[in-house]
Amino acid sequence: MFFRLYLYSIRQTTRQKLIMFWSLIFPVILGTLFRIAFGEFINEEVVFHQIPVAYVAEESASQIFAEMLKFLEEDNKLVKVIETDEANAQKLLKEEKVEGIYYNKASEIGDGGNISLTVTKDEMSQSILSSVLEQYQRVFHTMQNIGRKNPAGIKEAVQVMEQEYQYLKEGAISDTPQNAMTDYFYALIAMNCLMGVSMGMQIAVGFKANLSDLAARRVVSGTGQFGMMMPDLLAKITIQFLCTVFAVCYLMFALKIPLGDKFGFVLLTTLVGSIVGIFMGFFIGAVGTYRESLKEGICICSMMLSSFLAGLMVGNMYRFLENHVPIVNRINPASLIVKALYSLNIYEGYERYTQCMISLIVLAAVLGAGAFAMIRRERYASI
Repeated sequence: MFFRLYLYSIRQTTRQKLIMFWSLIFPVILGTLFRIAFGEFINEEVVFHQIPVAYVAEESASQIFAEMLKFLEEDNKLVKVIETDEANAQKLLKEEKVEGIYYNKASEIGDGGNISLTVTKDEMSQSILSSVLEQYQRVFHTMQNIGRKNPAGIKEAVQVMEQEYQYLKEGAISDTPQNAMTDYFYALIAMNCLMGVSMGMQIAVGFKANLSDLAARRVVSGTGQFGMMMPDLLAKITIQFLCTVFAVCYLMFALKIPLGDKFGFVLLTTLVGSIVGIFMGFFIGAVGTYRESLKEGICICSMMLSSFLAGLMVGNMYRFLENHVPIVNRINPASLIVKALYSLNIYEGYERYTQCMISLIVLAAVLGAGAFAMIRRERYASI
């Protein structure tokens, strides 16, 4: 009986073209539009490329900086050095074939050279080049001071700096490229999970005898409401979960959106998010005796508001709320889904991810229990 009702509910839901469009097709269309709009930015900022940089050195300039650039080019694959003269370097920079120009002029103070950097933009690549120069100057001046004051301590200082480098290298929080644009795709996945509000609302209406003929027949039948409700809920959760998984796979494998390598946890997040979406609609549908069209409008508004607060329409909305009204991010389901996905790719541990998942499960339990209680308490004088 249970399995037959489950399959019947799946067939019934998949034949509702409007619901299937919003849950299955619309996220794919919106994700494609996001990819077209942000495509160039993602390629330039999210996917890291070896940074081309011109290097202009005077004949008597020190070779220490040149050796460091060679190390960064051959071992770290951080930069791609083009050694040239000043005129050609300026031409390459103007044509945007290099991201910056390092000038190495002869210096009478020490043998580290007089190094400067010229850039025309203020973006990620230029910031990295500037950091390279700052690190070199800091290390060089530190070693110079140690050599003057305590020459015997140079070897120990070199070992300390090597340990610092290893610490910074191993302490990277994530190998997954991140930037503000990926937040929009996280919010899109969250919205897709919450698309189930319409399905959840239909479940509740299906047990409201004053709103549905089917509900009237169910009320007078000998079968308990819980026994008829559970197959319907599980069927709706299954469909919404599969629709969301399809959208996630499309984003990751077709559009090449960098959502991380923890695919199993991403699927778990979408499953819990789909459950929350279904129960949110189920709760809204169970409240009061309002007509179905009004409940549908409330469902759509709730889903869109939750997605807006998670940053789907306005970037950095989540961070703004975190700074000014953090309680919103603790109870907003879309924000919790976004934070869970974000935590998977940013943090090494699973503490923050687990907190988000527990919050989502508690939220789903509260909504489900409230909806069950309201439907079970209803009585009808006549049908």
